Amino acid sequence: MALRAEVDHAVCVSSGACVLEAPEAFAYQDGPEALAIVRPGAELSDERLREVADLCPVGAIRLLDAEGTPASPEVR
Repeated sequence: MALRAEVDHAVCVSSGACVLEAPEAFAYQDGPEALAIVRPGAELSDERLREVADLCPVGAIRLLDAEGTPASPEVR
């Protein structure tokens, strides 16, 4: 399906779960808040993205399909 991830900074609490689980794809932004970001050019399989998104304690990681539509949660 080729999903992509976005981090909603209005929801992110900097728990670090995504950064610890997939440092090749997630990092902390520069600045005083240290919110999570998706690394430019990061590539994870759809399954792996779903696993990492599920680890976020506040649901700040959104998965979108190629058209920008939220990915269907029932596939998880």
